[in-house]
Amino acid sequence: MQKLIKILAVILLSSVKFVAGPPFAYYNDSYEFHFFESIFYCVLGGMLGVFVFVNFSKPIFKLWERIRQLFKNKNTTPFFDEPTIDLEGQVKIQYKDGGYMVKHKRIFTPRNRRIVKLWTKYGLAGIALLTPVLISIPIGSILAARYVHNKKKIYLYMFCAILFWSLAMTGVFELLQISHPQEIKKVFE
Repeated sequence: MQKLIKILAVILLSSVKFVAGPPFAYYNDSYEFHFFESIFYCVLGGMLGVFVFVNFSKPIFKLWERIRQLFKNKNTTPFFDEPTIDLEGQVKIQYKDGGYMVKHKRIFTPRNRRIVKLWTKYGLAGIALLTPVLISIPIGSILAARYVHNKKKIYLYMFCAILFWSLAMTGVFELLQISHPQEIKKVFE
């Protein structure tokens, strides 16, 4: 039971902050994962995060925009339009439903410029390669889902990048720990 909790902790940590997953799995003495176990759980967690954030990116993005508009509230009008009055008959109050009327003004912040530059220069491969270590799984997955509509392509690129970084990080950790060539055999046992 305790090992299952440890496995779930590594998977959940890797699904949100992948760069912390392999060190958490490898360097904690109480976690006795093998080389391939730590890679497997980190890749599983990373792909779980990619799956969740790619499939739920649209509702998350809409919710984020609503929250952002509520806090900014500069370019918004009230939820309902001003009431209009019909003077000939009875007084009717009419509302137009449509949510916030947002004046879309393009704002290019330095962060937006960097993302656009990265996307135009390297495309999905660049985003996927930097997602596990620099961008983070949630932001990288939402960006990929926003610009690429083929989910299978996103999953493939993200899987390759997550597998690469998991192998690289765990491999470096393993190599740093090995002091004698005979210990290499222990890695593959």
